[in-house]
Amino acid sequence: MEALIELFWSKYNRLQAAVDMEDSAAVEALDQAIDPLLQAIFKHQVLDPAGIQAQFRFALDLLKEEADDRGCVHRNGHLLQMLVERYLAPQISCAAARAGGEQGGGVTILSDGDSTFLDPALFDRIPERIVVVAPAYRVFYTNETNALRMGQPKEKLIGCHFAEVIGIQQFQRDARGMLDRCLAGESISMTYAEQRDDETVVICCRMSPCFSDARTQVGALVVMQEMPDRRRHRAG
Repeated sequence: MEALIELFWSKYNRLQAAVDMEDSAAVEALDQAIDPLLQAIFKHQVLDPAGIQAQFRFALDLLKEEADDRGCVHRNGHLLQMLVERYLAPQISCAAARAGGEQGGGVTILSDGDSTFLDPALFDRIPERIVVVAPAYRVFYTNETNALRMGQPKEKLIGCHFAEVIGIQQFQRDARGMLDRCLAGESISMTYAEQRDDETVVICCRMSPCFSDARTQVGALVVMQEMPDRRRHRAG
């Protein structure tokens, strides 16, 4: 696995140099060589923890490297989700089911201060809006609740900038700094309000580190819980 990843980055760096030099023949040749390597890295199911961690780290490095290209972020986010579904989702969902049975069933929302594993099957059962944000503030996972709130299919949201989810002003004012802290390993919360159909909606936004089972942080888990603005009842 490490040899494949090393070979990929060698050819990838040569591809970037060919692009800078506008060498179209070299770009085409290297592009054709890179795709089979990418497929080989992600399609190979490894059994040892070191190999699994190498795949996750490669996916994150690629996501960060191509963070300015929305199409690439969409592809790389899909590849990362493929690793999650292969290695993590079955065991995490079984553990969640056992915990739910012990507690009388039902899905509980993540509490403040929790770090968690990326588990798409579980997150889609949670009624709150959930987004996982990678470095460079790009979305590589959204649950069904958030997609419905934004009125777009889930696949259309993969790769978008988090500012498109939360609003550019809110992102620049508060969310960017908090995401930076979360991506550095801190759990944090913020509350903000937005206007929607002439009504004010208050959103409690909780951020916590999101990990793979190899203890590699894959991004920031953002849980958004919406509630009515009760401040309007305080007058008088």
